[in-house]
Amino acid sequence: MGPTKHAQQARRSVCKNNHTKVFNELKTAYLEVSNCLVNVDNHVDAIMELIGPHTSETRIIGICGMGGIGKTTIAKIIYNQLLEKFDCCCFMPDIREKSKCEGIEFLQNQLISNILKNKCTDIMNIDDGIKTIKYRLSNKRVLLLLDDVHEKKHMDALAGECDWFGKGSKLIITTRNKEVLDVLGVKSYYELWGMNHDQSLQLFSKHAFRRDHPLNEHIKQSERAIKIAGGLPLALEIMGSLLSNTKEEKWDSKLRKWESDPHKDVRSRLKISYDELEEKEKQIFLDIACLLIGYDKDIVVHFWESEFHPEYAMDVLENMSLIKIREDNKVWMHDQLRDLGRQIVCQETNINKQIRVWDREKALDLLKSPKTKKKVEALRLRLDH
Repeated sequence: MGPTKHAQQARRSVCKNNHTKVFNELKTAYLEVSNCLVNVDNHVDAIMELIGPHTSETRIIGICGMGGIGKTTIAKIIYNQLLEKFDCCCFMPDIREKSKCEGIEFLQNQLISNILKNKCTDIMNIDDGIKTIKYRLSNKRVLLLLDDVHEKKHMDALAGECDWFGKGSKLIITTRNKEVLDVLGVKSYYELWGMNHDQSLQLFSKHAFRRDHPLNEHIKQSERAIKIAGGLPLALEIMGSLLSNTKEEKWDSKLRKWESDPHKDVRSRLKISYDELEEKEKQIFLDIACLLIGYDKDIVVHFWESEFHPEYAMDVLENMSLIKIREDNKVWMHDQLRDLGRQIVCQETNINKQIRVWDREKALDLLKSPKTKKKVEALRLRLDH
């Protein structure tokens, strides 16, 4: 005898409720992403190929780059695209900051709770957390996004080995520091660099004018803005949004200020990486920002004494995405980072006490003054940058 009409209706009702429940869970799990996106498809496709969404392998992918370059945005898009393929998903934002404020044990609790969908508050120390993650998650196929991982201890505590999670798990890690990927021996990583001219103009226009391109009367000011931003999405978004809410007659004064002084929100994001450096590494960063952009790396390392360990320091700066050694072995630094470094020097000293001088006219004035001449350690009189 077949099921009664009442039983069939009940079954349909249960299926509908289950479908609604799954849909609501997925809707809640989706991560918020800006509608003003430019040139993300190529990045997403390339990273998807690395992650192998259709493979049964456990894969860990790193997304690297300087602050404000768009790592988290790209990672969120990929996370959202993979979400439906996983029952166990976890997004952990701002790991660097939360580990300082809340502690690594808090992060371990959060990871376990989010994946198992129950509250986990019994972790008292990091070692206990590691054991719990291994024991309770090793049979779970998970999608995990660890955002802004900055130190190796973060990886050691949250995802120290591939077998901590079930077969087929996918881990996405965003970081400014490529060294953290060494913990897992991550060989597949994707490094983000700045936008080109057309992409920059489009992103700036979306925020400044709510359209893909500026009107003719705004072309010159838009060109100035994207030159200041140097292809950095964060700077383009902030400047565009601020100018859209500013009277047009004040645009030029704001742009003049930003040409030598990065906006405070951009500066604070970039300065995070600088603040994490050791003191000698900071000094080398400032030397490069003020004086040595465009020099051959092999020449540059001879500017510092051996106790500064310049080769090691340069590796640290490159791993932190604060500099890049180009194919021709020249030292490159993003304009926004350059301006940050120079502003730090100016804030720490006045011109009469400044040990680094990059402005030609100021350098000549200092050389003419016997009182200040002895305080200068390095100055630049002729350089094309």
